[in-house]
Amino acid sequence: MNNSGRKRGLFKRRPKEPDTLHGQKIVTGEELREVFDDGGEAEYLPGYRRRLVHGVVLTVLVAALITAVLLALAIARGELKVPFLQTEAAEPVACPTAVFSYPANENVNISVYNSTNQGGLASGTADKLRKRGYTVGQIGNRSLNNNSGTAVIVSGEAGRAGAYNLQQNIKGTEYVADDRQDDSIDVILGRGFSGLVPAEKVDESAGQLSCPRLSPSPTTTGTGTASGGESAEPTAEHG
Repeated sequence: MNNSGRKRGLFKRRPKEPDTLHGQKIVTGEELREVFDDGGEAEYLPGYRRRLVHGVVLTVLVAALITAVLLALAIARGELKVPFLQTEAAEPVACPTAVFSYPANENVNISVYNSTNQGGLASGTADKLRKRGYTVGQIGNRSLNNNSGTAVIVSGEAGRAGAYNLQQNIKGTEYVADDRQDDSIDVILGRGFSGLVPAEKVDESAGQLSCPRLSPSPTTTGTGTASGGESAEPTAEHG
C-alpha cells in the first residue's frame, strides 16, 4: 500500500452527527444557551407581570376606600370641617309679634283634624264650629310629633288673623306657621282638647298669636309643611 493510501486511511472523516431523531429536531446545547442566556438577568413572564400590576392596583383601591371611610366618619363626627359643605345656620323660628283684630267667624276657612285615637273627635268639633259660622273644609286624621296638648293651629301669613280667632275659641292652643299662600287654617286636635270656649265667653278683642311651644311642631298641614315638621298626608277620621 502506498503512502497516499495510508494517509487516506488515517485521515478518514468522522460521520456527521445526526440533527434529527425519529423525525424530531435535536436541540443542541449551543442553541439552548442562545434561548435562555439573558446575561444574568431573569426576565419576568407576562402572566407574572399582570398579577403584579393587579396586586398593586388592588392595594391602592383598598387604601383609597379606607381613607374615604375614615374621612367620612371624621366629617360626620365634626372632627373635620370641609368649607364647601358648611351651610349657614337657619334663622330660629319665631312667633309672629303682630297684633291682630278678631275677624268674624264667617271669614275664617278651616279644616279640622284628629291626632288622637278618640273616634269622631274631628267631625264632632267641626259640627260645633260650623254652628258658630266657620267655613269647614276637610275633616280627617293627622299625626303630631307631640299630641298631648289641646290643639295646634296652622296657617300661612294670610291666615294669621283667622288663626288668632280660633285661638280665642279653643283655649290652650299653639300656633305654628307654614308656607301656604292662602288664608286656610288647619286645626289639629290633641289629647288635651276638651271642647270649645263657650260662645258668650270668647274674647273678641285684638291680640297676638300664642306660640308656647315651637318644637316639636305639627308633622304636616293641608297645603304646606309646618316649620320644623315632616310632611304627611291626612287620612279619614277614626271611627
